Amino acid sequence: MKSLNIVLIIAFAAWGVGCASDPGTKPHDASVAQHEAMAQQEEAAAAGHADQHDPNAKSATATCAGKGGCWTALSNPTAQHNDDAKRHAELAQKHRAAGKTLTDAEARACAGISEHDRDMSPFYHREDIQSVAPLTEAVQAGKVTTQKQVGATVVFKALPGMTAEWLQRVVDCHLARASAVGHEMPEMSYCPLVLKGAKAKVTSAGNGFAINVSSDDPATAAEIKRRAQALVGGAANP
Repeated sequence: MKSLNIVLIIAFAAWGVGCASDPGTKPHDASVAQHEAMAQQEEAAAAGHADQHDPNAKSATATCAGKGGCWTALSNPTAQHNDDAKRHAELAQKHRAAGKTLTDAEARACAGISEHDRDMSPFYHREDIQSVAPLTEAVQAGKVTTQKQVGATVVFKALPGMTAEWLQRVVDCHLARASAVGHEMPEMSYCPLVLKGAKAKVTSAGNGFAINVSSDDPATAAEIKRRAQALVGGAANP
């Protein structure tokens, strides 16, 4: 029983390594279109291997044990093609599932949002921006606290019908849409929301609403700040 448990542990460990070795199959690894293209490539590879698999193929080899006699062992020389076909089909399924995850997330986030607000970034409306400021967070190192720049805060003036909840839904819609298209949106090169890894939180700010756009990646945080400053024609502060 102990040896059986060891075998099971090794098998599950190998399965875990296999699952972890599927780079590019997570939703945010690619856009919906890219996941679909990779799924089609994997399906083509699966079909190629399936064509080379003959379930009736047999190959005979002699197996000998020590000083004893030999026996004939039969195997299928095309068996590996069958395994490869299954593997490529599995990867195709993972890419399709990843693409669907992104599509479903965009559909949920953008439900009830008008076509105009889906197609036009809130940051397009520069005339409604009151102010832009760097966004920082406290970093504790022993007894020393420093401020780390993580993005920018853009404050919009309050307009009829605008609420923090509604503006957050518009922001979430654009974040989800950017993920679905793979963040390749040259028509919105001014918008900090399209950057990969960007996060955004809307809060009330006196007589307006603040959108805090941030990223854990320093380079992305710097680009968020640059784009935000450019909205009001200002140069980014050091």
